[in-house]
Amino acid sequence: MRLDPRRLVSGRARWAVLAAGVLLVVLVGAGLVRSLDPEDVATFEVRPGRFVREVEGGGTLKAVKAAPILAPVEAGRPQKIAFLARDGAIVAAGDTVAEFDPYDARKEEADGLDDLAAAQARIAQAEADAHKNERSHTLDRDVAREELDRAETFELTDDYIFGRHEIIESQIDKELYAARADVAGKRLDTGGELSAAEKQLGHIDAGKARLKLDIAEKSLRSLRITAPHDGILILDRNWRGETPFVGDTVWPGQKIAEIPELSELEARVFVLEADGAGLAPGLHATVAIEGQPGAVHEATVARVEPLAKTKGWGSPVRYFETTLALASTDPATMKPGQRVRATIRLEEIDDVLAIPRGALFERDGERVVYRRAGGRFEPVPVTVGGQSISRVVVEGGLEAGDRIALRDPSEKAARVFGGEDEEGAPPAAEAGR
Repeated sequence: MRLDPRRLVSGRARWAVLAAGVLLVVLVGAGLVRSLDPEDVATFEVRPGRFVREVEGGGTLKAVKAAPILAPVEAGRPQKIAFLARDGAIVAAGDTVAEFDPYDARKEEADGLDDLAAAQARIAQAEADAHKNERSHTLDRDVAREELDRAETFELTDDYIFGRHEIIESQIDKELYAARADVAGKRLDTGGELSAAEKQLGHIDAGKARLKLDIAEKSLRSLRITAPHDGILILDRNWRGETPFVGDTVWPGQKIAEIPELSELEARVFVLEADGAGLAPGLHATVAIEGQPGAVHEATVARVEPLAKTKGWGSPVRYFETTLALASTDPATMKPGQRVRATIRLEEIDDVLAIPRGALFERDGERVVYRRAGGRFEPVPVTVGGQSISRVVVEGGLEAGDRIALRDPSEKAARVFGGEDEEGAPPAAEAGR
């Protein structure tokens, strides 16, 4: 079979025309896409209005006034808990809320009695020794004095009658008896002082024993703690969130629990450190109690801790502990320990231009928005002010009535052509927001 050259040429021309048509359609489509029809991009009309910046925090209700339940300071030493009322128990005035193990106090009492008996025995022994030594040393002194008097009376001094050796012996005897009398007198005085010192040491030991007995008696009297008034017992929690328990050791003066007064409550909430800018006393807040939908309570920021702290051991997240004063308290529906969610109004400005946060982009190190101008969007540098989670205040660069894009228009062109848009901007993934 033989091909006709004319048909071959006409077929190639037909294919060329078809390829040219397809290329024309692609170019026209590219031109349409590059024109960025505003109808293809969601927009936002800039209008003056009120800007509100709020922050949220979670926490619990707490009584403004509460009677603390403290470990007794009379013991002066750690004590073990033998009984403890359950957390949240309703107690009446005089009810037992805590008891301590009496073993240490009774052992201390027994040791005090033994020490007191030993001290009294030491005092008695010192008195007996003092009386005996006094009699013995007094007798020695009196004998020495009599011998000295006899030696002085019969001292040999006449060298015509007595020999030289006899006279010398007589003088030596007199001196010896004088020394004996002096030593006996000093022994008597020293013995009395030693006996008095030993007796005084015994009295000191007795005083220490009585002090130990007093502490033991006070410990025994303070083993039982009762509720000072009617209320709900709230056990105290340590830095790990743990409450005291039976068998736990507490120190004198350590807080074990509290019985709050339900007539006035406050909210203690924790605000993230990143959201704490501008948090200060006097700000308005609202408090919602978990489990009570629809109930919102007005409050005011009363205190803000100056330093952010972690809530739990090992957690790197830091919070500002904030105390909210409630405008009113309803004892029927509000109890200490209930979990709450608070919303604190940090900033409120009227008649400002605020745009959605998603309409703000970063391009070449500047913050820009894409403002519609005719049939396309143009990047406009802006100056921003206050910011909330969803909105940003624009202080310069926009005017009321401007319409801006809610997404980066160049992102669409980049997806279609895989390169730079007509303004020379890189794709949105590279430019960043």
